[in-house]
Amino acid sequence: MLAACLLTLGSSSLLAQQQPENSSTTALKRLSVEELMDVQVTSVSKSRESLAGAAAAVAIVSNEDIRRSGATTLPDALRFVPGLHVANETADSWVVSSRGFSGVNSAKLLVLSDTRSIYTPLFSGVFWEAQDYFLEDIDHIEVIRGPGAALWGSNAVNGVINILTKNAADTQGEYLETAAGTQERVSAAARYGGESANHLYYRVFGKYFDQGAAQHPAGSSPDDWQLGHVGFRADWHATSADALTVQGDAYDGRVGQVAPAVNVLGRPGPVGKLRAAVGGANVLGRWQHSSGENADIQLRLYYDRTHRNDPTFLDDLDTVDLDFQQRFTAARAQELTWGLNYRSMHDRNVGKGIFNLQPASSRDNLVSGFVQDQISLRDSLRVTLGTKLEHNDFSGFEVQPSVRAAWDLSRRRTVWGAVSRAVRVPTRIERDVAIDVTNPLGNPVARLLGNRDFHAEELLAFELGYRWQALENLSCDLAAFHNRYHGLASLEFGTPFIDPNTGQTVFPVLNRNLTDARTEGFEALATYSPRRYWRLSLTYTYTDMSLDPHGQDVNRGRFTEGATPRNQIGVRSSLDLPGGFQVDAQFRSLSAIRSLPDILTGQGIPGYNELDVRLAWQAWKQLEISVDGRNLLHDHHVEFGAPDQRSAMERSVYGKIAWGF
Repeated sequence: MLAACLLTLGSSSLLAQQQPENSSTTALKRLSVEELMDVQVTSVSKSRESLAGAAAAVAIVSNEDIRRSGATTLPDALRFVPGLHVANETADSWVVSSRGFSGVNSAKLLVLSDTRSIYTPLFSGVFWEAQDYFLEDIDHIEVIRGPGAALWGSNAVNGVINILTKNAADTQGEYLETAAGTQERVSAAARYGGESANHLYYRVFGKYFDQGAAQHPAGSSPDDWQLGHVGFRADWHATSADALTVQGDAYDGRVGQVAPAVNVLGRPGPVGKLRAAVGGANVLGRWQHSSGENADIQLRLYYDRTHRNDPTFLDDLDTVDLDFQQRFTAARAQELTWGLNYRSMHDRNVGKGIFNLQPASSRDNLVSGFVQDQISLRDSLRVTLGTKLEHNDFSGFEVQPSVRAAWDLSRRRTVWGAVSRAVRVPTRIERDVAIDVTNPLGNPVARLLGNRDFHAEELLAFELGYRWQALENLSCDLAAFHNRYHGLASLEFGTPFIDPNTGQTVFPVLNRNLTDARTEGFEALATYSPRRYWRLSLTYTYTDMSLDPHGQDVNRGRFTEGATPRNQIGVRSSLDLPGGFQVDAQFRSLSAIRSLPDILTGQGIPGYNELDVRLAWQAWKQLEISVDGRNLLHDHHVEFGAPDQRSAMERSVYGKIAWGF
């Protein structure tokens, strides 16, 4: 039946098993496939809407999905979202990309934590190893594949990942968990939630883990990893119309590296056991006022500080972000949403030998506003017009509009389409870098320099999707896309000049916007429940890329077109057995990575098949014992990266005990 559904619709997709915001996992377990189509999402339009009717390729990873996948990290929890490519380069370094352009930097994917950006302006990506979560407290993760810039702004180019944590009212009482295994040597977490007077709910938690190194190249540094994390959240319903949330986190850890984060051939770099010290803290406050079913005001303020003492650089980033949003009904069939945002980022980066930014300290500001008009032309047809207007200190003024439409062909079938523009703004490395790539005492010298004339990379995206509730126990979600990119980064030789300070002849190498690209593909998710206690999911992703360098392409950026597997297949089975037992299996098959810019010859990596299996026993209502086997089909396998920069993911097993009371 699954195959018939996919063959009949033959396009691309996603769907997802998810839970409504602030609902319990117990309620989610009882949801049928039909009910799963009606869960609510908020990241597409910044208002609650049914997943089935959303005019975007959106998927949801629920708390139940995370638990039954056996994932211990956030990237692992995202592996079965269609359209995403998730891969380990090392035990603590991930590739998480959407619709192509796979790389450790993942420069075109915006990641949010309760709408707080965790995207760094240093290299236009995410330090995934520093994004530790108490996974039990994640309510769900909303994943938009495709542009989300009309609402979320720059860098929401190929996708948006919004991690939403549970309301404190849903985490009452005590909860403890501990795990140990061959790869995850030990982990422990505890949380306490309580209630005080006047509907004030709160929770506090602490967590620590120690993960062993993966199989790394001989003579390289081990990539073991330790991190501690504490946090809190408080939710207060001051009145029936007003709600206030205050939450915060702090973390500290040590991250092993197989190879230096920055390496220049022919120049000595850090040696020995390479470890980065990471740490940070954040606090977020949000006030929400509701004046009706379709009218509300939100005000959010957060402060975020990150610290990274890497073997090649020392980086400290302070971010202050203030956001205001209002939603109201302008006419009987129109819902208007508008908002303003201000963000200030202060980054201080000091190199250790090779790496260097000039100036070392930079304060950059972003001011933006958006407006969105959702129009119901009739009960079955909805059109959404919107745009983000933004000024940033990297590329200046940017306009990022979108047009989306959804048409309910029947109660069980919806077709949607979208046309969007999005940009990826330059980074500090592209603007401020100053690294000698040959002997700094030689003459002449080649120098990698920042380019303040480097402008934003641009995307024009076309999307089409189809959702079908074929039967009460069978659903399909398909999405196809065609993306056109203009002005992508390309390293080029500039005009030689004489350095007035040293008298050296400098041959500059700098980023210019001299590469165009095209990507297209489709994504599919089919969900089938042959029995109430058994659910099957099948995902398929096809991605085709073509890059067109118009310059010298010194960084071999053209090899990026082969860095994403052309075909990805995932099969997930979740089975509930008598006596409180559960058996979960996840199979994934990825075709070859054909080429990588980090490999000079353009050599790729073979495709692979892998299987994870989880066996759990709910001993009684408050106690669960589970055993997880990871990467069971091979002793080890490679997923991404150049040979001297990667490690191999090994077969492993770990046991876990979770106790809530």
